[in-house]
Amino acid sequence: MIEIKEVFKNLSNNKKNIVLIICAVLALVLLVVSGFSEETGNSEEVNVKLNVSSEEYIKEQEEKLKELIEKIDGAGETEVMITLESCYENVYLKDSNLKTESTEGVFKEEQEENFVMAKTGSNTQDGVIIKVYEPVVKGVAVVATGGDNEKVKMAIIETVSAVFNINSTNISVEKMAFEGMD
Repeated sequence: MIEIKEVFKNLSNNKKNIVLIICAVLALVLLVVSGFSEETGNSEEVNVKLNVSSEEYIKEQEEKLKELIEKIDGAGETEVMITLESCYENVYLKDSNLKTESTEGVFKEEQEENFVMAKTGSNTQDGVIIKVYEPVVKGVAVVATGGDNEKVKMAIIETVSAVFNINSTNISVEKMAFEGMD
């Protein structure tokens, strides 16, 4: 046990060695964490979520919003249309190296960036996702049987604004026309 302490003491005397030790510990922690997330299934849940197309996302959100609005007192039968400003976007982990060259007193710096890859299956690799941007709703149109009542209209606008965090000017609420009526 004393020998290990002496080894660490000798290593810690050099600043480069300290940096190497810290990097090694961080790499070990990242490996343990990535292995744990794969075992718990979290990475699979994220991959399934990311494979949702914008059409599927819109359809799912429209159905949820329709059901929610129809629960507002006086709203009645409802139809909803959602437009997106952006869809899912992944940000991948990159590794960058700065190369410097000196030729006849002229310094040249070149930065090289590569995506960090991780083994995801038996023989497959994917980029390491560090952040996922969720779709951003641009606007919502609601047609409801109670859309002509100002109190109902305001309740629908406030609900949609709260759900999607959008300005009320991007929400339209109108009265539903009944078929067969002119």
